[in-house]
Amino acid sequence: MHSKLLLAVAPLLLLACSDPAGTGGGGGGGSGGSAVSTAGTNAAGGTAPGQCADTLALQAASNYTFASEITLTPAAVKPKSELTFDWSGLTMDFLGRPTNPSTDINSVLLVVFNLTLQGLADTLNADDGSINSKTAGALQLITKPGATSASIYDFGVPGTPENTYRTDASVKTSVDEYLDPAVNDPSSHVIAILPSNGTELGRNLRTIQALTLDPASGVTAVSMAGSMRLTGDSGGHSGGTSGPSASVTYDVDLQHLTPLRVPTGKAALTVDWSQLTDNGLGNPWLARSISRVFVGHYTQSLAELQKQFLDLETIATDIYAMDVDADAPVSLAGLKDAGGKAFTGVDATGVWILALSCSVYCSSPAPWYLTVLKPCD
Repeated sequence: MHSKLLLAVAPLLLLACSDPAGTGGGGGGGSGGSAVSTAGTNAAGGTAPGQCADTLALQAASNYTFASEITLTPAAVKPKSELTFDWSGLTMDFLGRPTNPSTDINSVLLVVFNLTLQGLADTLNADDGSINSKTAGALQLITKPGATSASIYDFGVPGTPENTYRTDASVKTSVDEYLDPAVNDPSSHVIAILPSNGTELGRNLRTIQALTLDPASGVTAVSMAGSMRLTGDSGGHSGGTSGPSASVTYDVDLQHLTPLRVPTGKAALTVDWSQLTDNGLGNPWLARSISRVFVGHYTQSLAELQKQFLDLETIATDIYAMDVDADAPVSLAGLKDAGGKAFTGVDATGVWILALSCSVYCSSPAPWYLTVLKPCD
């Protein structure tokens, strides 16, 4: 199954992209600050490309573009049986990042969708917030320290993990129905197993393993293994991974955007995204969806960063970030690194990247807006 998923499996489910303000699509509705653009002139006005500015009204010309495709390989399992899941071989996650299966997998989510495999892909690809209405149920396992396998009978109700198949009659009934093709028709339902780092629902997924109920299958033990990074030209794509349950290819363009020119060594740069109508993933910009802003400094070229895009936040020589919860313009003077050091502005060395992420509300980990900052003096 193929789908232009925009990496929409991380995070999934309850944190799928939606309009947190309930206002529908459109611009961000920010207030305050002056709308000065360094990305070119449009109907809203703005300065000419290349003009130095310390108030940045972000526009499409300065945004990158990103798209991806994921291939999910389902496991056919025996209906109405005790299924066991083993993640001891999950040493690389579906994005090709190193994973310690005994310490990094803190929970495993099981979700039943009222969708076919292709329908799930299409819904994730749309990234329209409708996925919450297409779930038939979910269970969560909070893993024990060092554990790398578990029975479906050990999964519990999210929020009350002690209520399991073995201890709660209603959970037993639900699990029995999940695994009964007469109730959970495999022609219209798919099950997803989602090992995760941390215990927050749908966050920091390490892989996705789709399951289909098949009366002809005798499989009751499902093993999950790691993905490998694609090498060379990645089949004509910027990069990707290949794995037994989930594989990804992505295309990213950082080289054809219009960089933003900003004063050297000035941290108090105001960023305003209220004029944006679409994000870099090609989807409508939704109000109050940005939850994180970061600036990273890199020694790599833009061409090299495209190939290492999945590691953008780990290969930076310096990265400064802040959480946001509104659409009002923000000052980059509030950015800090992991040690609490404040951002002091850009210089003429290396590459500086500014990114806005919808990491809390949305189903794609790719930033909604990403551009290059260049000193103008």
